[in-house]
Amino acid sequence: MIKTLLVGFGFSGQTFHLPFLTQLSGYHLCGVVSSKPEAVHAVLPDVPVFASLDDALAQAQPELSIITTPNDLHYAQASQCLASDSHVLVEKPFTLSHADATALCEQAERQQKTLHVFHNRRFDGDFLTLKKLMAEHRFGDVKRMISRFDRFRPVPKNRWRENAGPGAGIFWDLGPHLLDQCVQLFGLPEALQANVQILRDQGQSDDLFDVTLFYTDKVVQVGSSPFQGGTTLRFDVQGTSGNYRKYGLDPQENQLKAGMPLTAKEFGYESKKSFGKFCFETGCDLIETEKGNYSQFYQQLADSIEHQQPSPAAAESVVPVIQLIELALQSSAQGKRLAVKLPAHKHC
Repeated sequence: MIKTLLVGFGFSGQTFHLPFLTQLSGYHLCGVVSSKPEAVHAVLPDVPVFASLDDALAQAQPELSIITTPNDLHYAQASQCLASDSHVLVEKPFTLSHADATALCEQAERQQKTLHVFHNRRFDGDFLTLKKLMAEHRFGDVKRMISRFDRFRPVPKNRWRENAGPGAGIFWDLGPHLLDQCVQLFGLPEALQANVQILRDQGQSDDLFDVTLFYTDKVVQVGSSPFQGGTTLRFDVQGTSGNYRKYGLDPQENQLKAGMPLTAKEFGYESKKSFGKFCFETGCDLIETEKGNYSQFYQQLADSIEHQQPSPAAAESVVPVIQLIELALQSSAQGKRLAVKLPAHKHC
C-alpha cells in the first residue's frame, strides 16, 4: 500500500483522484491538505486533515503526494514534496513554464523519485479507440485530424479557473489534454498557429482557443468553444484509406461526478448511440468505443512507484506539451505562425 497525501480537496481532487485512492487496493490515503477540514471529514471522517503542506509532509510522511491545487501552485508544491522525499503526481497543467517543468524533472532525478503528470485523458475510451485504429493501419496515412472539446457554457462562473490570474482560462485547462494527445500520436509538429481569446460577456480569462499544428505530412487542429450546444464533435481523423468521426465526450467524468463505483459494469463504457463511424470509399463501419480506463492510470502509477515499471504519464513526456502551450500563447499574441524549435530537456 502506497501512503498517499492528497494536496487540495476541490473539484479535481474529489472527482478525479479520491475515487481511485479509496476504491483501488494499492493506495492508503494518509492525509489531505485543505483549508476546509469539515468538508473533508464529511467524506473522509477517519483521514487526517492538515492546514499546511509543511505540516502534512512532516507528520504524514507520504510516499506519494498528489498535487490538485490551482495551477500556479503546482511548481512550488511539487518541488516541496520532492524535497521531502516523496514521489509526486501533479494535476495538469504540469507547470506554467517549461523552465519550471524542466527544473522539477531535474530535481526528481537528483532525489531519485518518480514524477508524474495526471494526463488521464490518455485513457479516454475514444482516444484508446483512435490509437487502436491507427495501430491496425485503418487510416493508411493520416493527413488531417480535428480534435475538439466543446461545451455549452456561455456564462462565466466565479471560480479560479475562470477568473483572471496566472494559469487560469480554458487553454491552460483543456489545452494540455488536447496537445498531449497529439504529441502521443504524432510527436512534435514543425510549426503552429494559435488563436486564444476571451469571447464571453464579463469573461476574465480566455474561454475559446483554436490551435493548428503543422507536420511535414499532416495538419492537426485542436480547440474548444463555450458556445457549442448539443452533441459535439470530438474527433475527425482523415487518412488515405478512410476517416473516423466521433461525437460526444468520454463518459468517465460524468460517471465519477455521479458517484458511480469503479466496479460498476457500465463504468467507462459508452452506449452504442455514441459509437463513432469509420468511413471509406464503399461505405462505413460502426466502431465500438474502447472502454475508458482511468483506473489503469492509477494502476500503472502504483507499478511505476513500487516495481519501477513505466509511468502512465512521466513528467519528461509532458515538458514538450508545456513548451507548445507557451509557443501557442506567443503565436496568438503575435497573430502569426511560429516554428516549433524546442530546447532539449533532461529526462526525469
